[in-house]
Amino acid sequence: MRQHPDRVRWNTRYQQSPPDFEPHPLVGAALAAELPDGPVLELACGRSGSALALAAEGRQVVAVDISDLALSQLAGEARRRGLNDRIKIVLTDVSSYQPEANTFALVMAAFFWDATAFRAGCGAVQPGGLIGWEALATTPGHDGRASRSRVPHGELSARLPAWFEVLIEEHHTTDQRQSTMVLARRSRI
Repeated sequence: MRQHPDRVRWNTRYQQSPPDFEPHPLVGAALAAELPDGPVLELACGRSGSALALAAEGRQVVAVDISDLALSQLAGEARRRGLNDRIKIVLTDVSSYQPEANTFALVMAAFFWDATAFRAGCGAVQPGGLIGWEALATTPGHDGRASRSRVPHGELSARLPAWFEVLIEEHHTTDQRQSTMVLARRSRI
């Protein structure tokens, strides 16, 4: 894992700027959508303000990432805020991580795409729970197919199992990137 190209790339990127620990907007959307009781899983969490915000709401959070630097920064901030007993840090390649099925009230990922991780995340959502996912979107000039790290807008909802109901599906464009986001609820049965 030490020489994994994603670990090296993300550690290098995280060394270039200090963390801001701002939660992703999916956190507010999930809380507003009446997030049921239960733990939260954040995949490709980085130095997550979302994990911190959800832990501050009283949630147990499993934060998974390949960057040991990001996870170390997250763990340090969790200790500083007195939340370290609510955040479990997991250092691994997210695409190979297998969460326990039907366990989490919320599974989320921000600016990350991996089809295997998305399927595993959907399977980890408890009945009545939510999946919130934002991935980089394909851009004009791209052939429109999903790639290793990008998906066309609408692809996230199209890949949801039939037992999910889409609550929010949005396409976002900024100066730096385009992304596609979905928030969906798993049926309660």
